[in-house]
Amino acid sequence: MGKESGTYIKARKQNIMTWTHHIYTPLGFVKENILGNSRALDIGCGQRKLPGAFGIDIIENSQADLVHDLKNTPWPIESNSFDIVLINHVLEHVDDVVGFLSEVWRVTKTDGHIVIQVPYFRSTDAYADPTHRRFFTSRSLDYFLEGTGLSEYNYVPFRFRKVGFWYGWPQKSRNPIKRLFKLFIHRYPNLYDQYLSLLFPIQCVTWELEVRK
Repeated sequence: MGKESGTYIKARKQNIMTWTHHIYTPLGFVKENILGNSRALDIGCGQRKLPGAFGIDIIENSQADLVHDLKNTPWPIESNSFDIVLINHVLEHVDDVVGFLSEVWRVTKTDGHIVIQVPYFRSTDAYADPTHRRFFTSRSLDYFLEGTGLSEYNYVPFRFRKVGFWYGWPQKSRNPIKRLFKLFIHRYPNLYDQYLSLLFPIQCVTWELEVRK
């Protein structure tokens, strides 16, 4: 049935606070600068840029520090520039996911972290926006991750390590039934993706990845 990854189990048991937990807080998207000495890039930042981050977006009327069409590569950003990259509800708009993640890998430092959140493929939000090009399950990024069978397809010469994966908002629910349900579906993601999500769809999925160079 596809049990949860070792990295997820380790993070949960040790109560490790990831960048994801600092960005997606129990009260919503973070409002203060939590970066410290880390340099962050917010890709497709729109009007809600990660506080303290360098923002890039195609839209001029945004909080972007750099207005650029991400389809045009290489991006005008030096390699190995950022400790953390946030891709918040952007990847579903991308035509060339492989090329996009290749650029993300290039501009991120070795051992830097990438936080990605997208609508879940069963969510109505995935289909409501006509500019959405892609839909995502729990395994959609396995083609780019170390230690997965799908990475053996070698679509790309680069790899990421999965630090964590979360169904829904990446914080504990106050509802004990919801907490138990989320623990169950994280343990059996294939069962959830194929069957249970038809009855109980979550809104989004989130990954935190580490760049390997």
